[in-house]
Amino acid sequence: MIKIFISHKQEDSYTANKIANELKAMNIPYYLDVLDFSTTGSGKELTDHIKQNLNDCTDIIVVMSEHTRYSQWVPFEVGMSAQNDMPTATFLQENVSLPDFLVYWPRLKQPSDIRKYIAARKTVQHEYALKYQFETAETRRSQTARFYDVLKRTL
Repeated sequence: MIKIFISHKQEDSYTANKIANELKAMNIPYYLDVLDFSTTGSGKELTDHIKQNLNDCTDIIVVMSEHTRYSQWVPFEVGMSAQNDMPTATFLQENVSLPDFLVYWPRLKQPSDIRKYIAARKTVQHEYALKYQFETAETRRSQTARFYDVLKRTL
């Protein structure tokens, strides 16, 4: 099962909602904080809330714009996901230059690229389900790297 965490700066909520709508149309579960009213805190409460929701997801799509450079939470979410070898892609809201730490991941540029992302993920998941009975940290890293190769070829 795939569940996508949509990471974004509040000013990019419109784009994040477009991604959510595309996922919803494909019946792919996702987490988007602008739709989550369960926490109003900050500090540790908010950090724990983000960690919990990120841990409930399998993938992360990071909305990138000029606003992102001022975010304290987007880099935190990306760092958490990278630590867990979560499949990651950036969604470029505009022609923005990416920070070095985000250049490696596939770049989505339009809503139709979300469908390519999901197709590539399902293809690689199926390949690995046939090949490996149990998931280990090594197979997860290998599967994520294979996913990046497949997706980058389709974009």
